[in-house]
Amino acid sequence: MKKSHYFTNLLRSYLDEIDDLVTDSEGKSVLQRRLKDKRQEMDAILAMIDYSPEMVAVVFYDAFGFPSADVMHKLVLNEPEHAGFLAWSELEKSLTVAPWAEPLIAVTLNVQGGDAFLVTTAALEFLRNKDAFAAPASRQEDESEHGEDDEGDDDEADDLGEAGSDWLSEQGFDNRDE
Repeated sequence: MKKSHYFTNLLRSYLDEIDDLVTDSEGKSVLQRRLKDKRQEMDAILAMIDYSPEMVAVVFYDAFGFPSADVMHKLVLNEPEHAGFLAWSELEKSLTVAPWAEPLIAVTLNVQGGDAFLVTTAALEFLRNKDAFAAPASRQEDESEHGEDDEGDDDEADDLGEAGSDWLSEQGFDNRDE
């Protein structure tokens, strides 16, 4: 999926941050515990949205649903200073939000830059889950005609998917890839 330079650069850092949270030094899955800890520290870590947004964005891991993939596809083509970069009040109409995330969103909107940060975070979550959302047909055709390729992003998504699959197996669930 084609995305702006802003999202291309930030997505790599975001996926790395999630990867750092997945397992402890013994290889045990600790993602949910670490996310819970970060969510409880929200007031303290919000100051980092300007210089390390990926470290705060993970707080919203799995917080958003995307009923309108078209809105998100258009958003990730934009940079924050462009007109196509929606305000949170516009974007939230196109999302579903997990109830646990609503108080975190309210706190985030009270800090300077919180609005743009939430839009960025929703876009990063969309990109993290991009395989679940097919690009609009015209976008897929444009990318294939121009030979654009995001193979590196697919490798990262595959690694994260594999880690999630391994964790589910450890919890006693059947591995969906088998």
